[in-house]
Amino acid sequence: MHRRPIALPLKLTTDDVNRNEYRRVLVYGVFDHDNEMLIGPRSYEAEPGFIVVTPLVREDGSKILVNRGWIKRELKDPKTRPESQTTDPVTVVAFVRKAPTKGSFTPNSDADKGDWYSLDLELMAKHTNSQQVLLETIEPDSVATTIYNIKKGIPLGVPQQVDIRNNHLQYLITWFSLAAITGGMLIYRLRRPRGAASTIKRLRSQSGRLL
Repeated sequence: MHRRPIALPLKLTTDDVNRNEYRRVLVYGVFDHDNEMLIGPRSYEAEPGFIVVTPLVREDGSKILVNRGWIKRELKDPKTRPESQTTDPVTVVAFVRKAPTKGSFTPNSDADKGDWYSLDLELMAKHTNSQQVLLETIEPDSVATTIYNIKKGIPLGVPQQVDIRNNHLQYLITWFSLAAITGGMLIYRLRRPRGAASTIKRLRSQSGRLL
């Protein structure tokens, strides 16, 4: 994830994507704004809005899907954010991403109506005649740029550094602690004074030896 970005190959398999998730890549092409898809509603810092997913047409004419990021709800209409609708070729810096899992309570999207409630990679790719390849745009590391982009309706991408939670060490510590506590309780039970029955038996044995 911290490695230098590489050029994204024109052809990618599912295995390529799975092996390279969160790999930083560069990709060149032209956004197909006519097939822009808005997923939502989605909130950013408690403000409602949408996630913008746009096909990117590459040098060979193939398309991939780019999660460009978040926009405010009032900028849903592309006419209100012309700065985000550039027709010039662009170089996108992004992370390679796997297809996200749809929540169990999330409604099914309707491509014909343009109602997108989740990032359904398979359906979106079919709807836009794109490869099932998803990239996630990385936001420039500049507060001023971020403020400008939000104001102008240029989608807000993900941070430069992505926090990928790795709980393996936490699980290891938890289970080790439980094992240590269990072991300590067992030792305590084995070493504690014997019960009343054992005490009586011991006293009787001692009395027999005194007679």
